[in-house]
Amino acid sequence: MDRLARYSIPFAGLAKGNHQYEFDIDDKFFESFENSVIEHATVHVDLDFHKAETVLTLTFRMKGSIRLTCDRCLEEFDMPVDTMQVMLVKFGEPGVGETDDIIVIAHSETHLNIAQHLYDYLSLMVPMRVVHPDDENGEPQCDPGFLAKLSESAEEKDSEEGKGTVSDPRWDILKKLGFNEN
Repeated sequence: MDRLARYSIPFAGLAKGNHQYEFDIDDKFFESFENSVIEHATVHVDLDFHKAETVLTLTFRMKGSIRLTCDRCLEEFDMPVDTMQVMLVKFGEPGVGETDDIIVIAHSETHLNIAQHLYDYLSLMVPMRVVHPDDENGEPQCDPGFLAKLSESAEEKDSEEGKGTVSDPRWDILKKLGFNEN
């Protein structure tokens, strides 16, 4: 059975009005998506599903955490998730008039699978540069031993460049050409 089938909502038989759904997203959810940015997460989703005559309004409330690897110190940490997203579903010709928050489905559809939308919302929460959040004093929460080594390595590189001991042979050849400033 398809793991993502549980995220399919049969709206055709639902009465007009509000309906509530709950979903728990874990690592197995993200395994269903190829090349997923997220591998480990624990997120609880409360879905308010409002059915009207011509539109479905879905309000997602997501709370939990996503496990990420810090780009600075390579240590894993849990990034908190606490967000709300609203999506409108209209009936008509699929693909026509769609935007980021509005999708269009055929009048003949009876189910709406929200798995891809949940995946997209959570994936978009992952920043391009993943680093530990700073503490209340503005200091990074990365591994202090690693940060000390990183700082030490940067200082050594700066001091070597300042002494002129490190040179690039390609530039040395160019320097020999001697440019006149006239």
